[in-house]
Amino acid sequence: MMNFRNYISSKILTFLLMIFVLSAGHVHAQKEGSYTKGSVKDVFGRALPGAKVTARNNAINCVSGVDGTFNIHGVLVENEVFVVSLNGYRSQEVTFTNKEDLNVVLESDASGRDNTVSLLTGDRTMSSVGASAITIGQDVLSRTKSSSLGTALTGRIPGYTSGYIRGISTTNGKAPTILVDGMLTDSYGHLNLRDVESITILKDAAATSLYGFQGGNGIISVKTKKGYDGESTITVDANYTLQKSIVTPTVLNSGQFARLYNEAWANDGNTGTPVFSAEDIANYESGENRDLYPNNNWYDMFIDPLVQTQDIHVSGRGGSESFKYYVGMGYLHQDSPYKTDGTVPETFGTNRFDIRSNLDIKINDYISGYMNISGRLNRNMDTQSNDVYSTIFNLDPTVYGPLTPEGYVVITETEGSSTYAKINRSGYTKTTGVHISSISGLNIDLKKLLPGLSAGGEIKYYTIPTSYIYGNTDYERWIRDKTVTDSLAFMKFGSTTDEPVTFTKKTSSINRNEYQGHLSYQNTFGDHGVSARAFIQKQHYSSQAAVGVQPFIKMTYGLNVSYAYKNLLYADLVSGYQGSEQFSSENRYGFFPSMSAALVLSNFDFLKANEAVSFLKLHGSYGLVGNDALGTSERFLYKDNLTTSGSNIGETQLGNPDITWESSKIANIGIDLGLWNQVSLAFEYFDDRRTDILVSNKIMPAMMGIASSALPLMNDGEVHSYGFETQLGYQKDFSKDFSFGINGYFAFNDNKVESIAELNLGDDYAYPYRTTGYRVGQHWGYLIDYSNGNGFFNSADEIAASGLAYDGASPRTGDFIYQDLNNDGIINAKDMAPMGYGSIPRISYGAELNMRWKQFDLSALLYGVSQVSSFNSGCGYYESFNNGTFFTQHLTAWTAERYANGEEITAPALSLDGSSSHKANDYYFQDKSYVQLREVTLGYTIPASVSNKVWTKDARIYFSGRNLLTLDNMKSDDMTVFMSGVNSSPTRRAFVFGLNLTF
Repeated sequence: MMNFRNYISSKILTFLLMIFVLSAGHVHAQKEGSYTKGSVKDVFGRALPGAKVTARNNAINCVSGVDGTFNIHGVLVENEVFVVSLNGYRSQEVTFTNKEDLNVVLESDASGRDNTVSLLTGDRTMSSVGASAITIGQDVLSRTKSSSLGTALTGRIPGYTSGYIRGISTTNGKAPTILVDGMLTDSYGHLNLRDVESITILKDAAATSLYGFQGGNGIISVKTKKGYDGESTITVDANYTLQKSIVTPTVLNSGQFARLYNEAWANDGNTGTPVFSAEDIANYESGENRDLYPNNNWYDMFIDPLVQTQDIHVSGRGGSESFKYYVGMGYLHQDSPYKTDGTVPETFGTNRFDIRSNLDIKINDYISGYMNISGRLNRNMDTQSNDVYSTIFNLDPTVYGPLTPEGYVVITETEGSSTYAKINRSGYTKTTGVHISSISGLNIDLKKLLPGLSAGGEIKYYTIPTSYIYGNTDYERWIRDKTVTDSLAFMKFGSTTDEPVTFTKKTSSINRNEYQGHLSYQNTFGDHGVSARAFIQKQHYSSQAAVGVQPFIKMTYGLNVSYAYKNLLYADLVSGYQGSEQFSSENRYGFFPSMSAALVLSNFDFLKANEAVSFLKLHGSYGLVGNDALGTSERFLYKDNLTTSGSNIGETQLGNPDITWESSKIANIGIDLGLWNQVSLAFEYFDDRRTDILVSNKIMPAMMGIASSALPLMNDGEVHSYGFETQLGYQKDFSKDFSFGINGYFAFNDNKVESIAELNLGDDYAYPYRTTGYRVGQHWGYLIDYSNGNGFFNSADEIAASGLAYDGASPRTGDFIYQDLNNDGIINAKDMAPMGYGSIPRISYGAELNMRWKQFDLSALLYGVSQVSSFNSGCGYYESFNNGTFFTQHLTAWTAERYANGEEITAPALSLDGSSSHKANDYYFQDKSYVQLREVTLGYTIPASVSNKVWTKDARIYFSGRNLLTLDNMKSDDMTVFMSGVNSSPTRRAFVFGLNLTF
């Protein structure tokens, strides 16, 4: 570990030297030649860094520095017009007169009309976009003190929830497509958030149809930082994070466990001597002899409530008119949450190193090029077994351990391993993952042939090789000798022995290549602006997981045409023509057209002078997109899938030559309103009809000796999804020293399965369909009959009087009474009813506050979801898990005595074998709605008079907290709403202490 950290340290020093050389070279270049100076400030005279200064002809562009100043190199033409823009402010046009510097004052604007929206067809101002797309920039992303992009997005963008865009519209692949600098990737997990310039969520067909059947679930488009013509800067962001478990399970003591075990044992009809005698229980409770009567809390023994993370990122940015650069490098170390005894030869934890270099070069007045190269090395040391959490309650608290006095691992006759052994004696896995990507491109200005004409091309590539080194070992197992009751005695169990570590290795790889060319045209004719872009793209994807199968290949041909009339009307026609070898040659290509329009009413004369309505836009779109993530591992569904076994040949899946992608017709309408340049309001409604969803043939019975599961799949499913999103914001700079802003949103989405080729189960079912007519992922369970007052069978007479027979386990006293919905006297699957909602929230909402007072800044993010549900089950709920696992609610489970005394009952009668109560029912139904204070960050910018003395242009310290407060409806206090179970990784609250430096 020390060698690795020394290696990282040397690389950081080399990297800093490289940034210094680049910056020094740029400073020297700035001193040569002629240039025009300028500055960008707000109405109170406060410097505005990061403002873009662009010539109308796009030949010149630069960015204001930390102090708000900028330099334009070269000789400017008299009356040259520049556009100065910055997100959150109204753009302003200024004219160069050759008599004075370009000093620009920008007014804040909460409506965001001039904010940049990064579409697939190019960057546009928000006021000119008719499609549904939202871009958030680094100014907002930087408020999140986490390296996770998903964390940064959640709560800030309406329609983005649980990793999905506008809910789900299919029963198959639901994940959105992810682009990083225009290149498709499997995820954005390889990115460092500090390297990201902006993230755009593309929601409707008009925004995604260029990607055809890869755009149906929406697109997340990430842009990384680029260099600029401006002052070179070096930035350092270093932080230390301490993560603490929010909730840890309340582990019952050994005396409580013994009592509940006996209770469950008796409830299951067992007679004779119980496992734990009254004397045993008394000894467990007294605690006088913990050798013979242990009380072990295995969770606290092996799970560390505190986890530390150290994270540092260094970047350099700048350039000139001919050369621009951004380089960044980060290192992160995170401890393991497991407590070890020091016998593991390597330290568990994660070390991550990433680097990025984005370079732009202007070769001459007609040709420019760029190259983006990034890499991430992720080295993770973990246990050989990845089920530490899931097995932590497999040994009960009455078991002595984890080691015998002689140092051997203790297990039981029924549990052949232990958490201690999984962490310390079962070997380890060292995973080294590398993600390398490169994007190279050329742009050619063809204005000599036709003004406004340009062409370009890109070659994109990434590879993800991963190696796994397994340190394999085994250990001697010992169990308690129960024949000896007055002293501590053990005996060897099984034939395993302590073994030296042996090593095995495995590798995997993923590779993607993309080749793209485009031809673009843009020009203005009086009040009319026209632009067009045609492109062709080939995608080539291969994975070691698809051994023996040819690479995935897709071809895309795209065209978009845009029209603008003055600054009043904008219209776009976008189409993609895409094909994939996943489909038969007769059915390989599809055409995906879309259209959108935006009408900016506030620029019309009747509203132009209105002081109240500062911005008003109507927009709408309609188009066709698709989805080729068909939810099956089979590649070529249009062919029969043949298998061989000896001399026998079988068909496991018949092909369907007409198999195609899912198609979505999406309509979107919206309105954006700005009032007094301080208030913003937005509303959108969407309607998505997804057809041709791939489904199994559940209607046609087995025929000709072929199982129904082997019948051809078919495009016979349909889902209708719809919803709305609304946003409300307020932003105002009250003075040079004080500003305040708050933005909130509310989003609703719903869906209904219209058709899924589902067989009617019959009239004897209370609900003859399980999917058709319901939401995707609808939960089903048994309704408890509370007509007797508590919903339990309280006596044998009550069971007999009910006349009910249960499929599976018969009811006992203390078990739930289920409603016989079809009135046939039998409780079985025919009585199941729809319950709650799916696992994807129908409602989500968020609010973010940002505030600045003098040198202090404060931000807070609130996020919540509603109408989302699941069923609780397994460890923590079913006490029969692993033959007896008990938690606090089981202390007051149903017993005859407790019922007779009128005491509180919090669980059905206990069972070790499993009972009729252990089914999906409304007792175990869980509303997973919550509202959470996700993040609060307080920062302090050190006055320049102090920071300049240590050669920094800007210095800021900050403290941030994540997952600070959550309000939910969880039925158990032993887990949070974010955990899948009691025996899963705990949700952690994070406290971050950090420092930002700019040189």
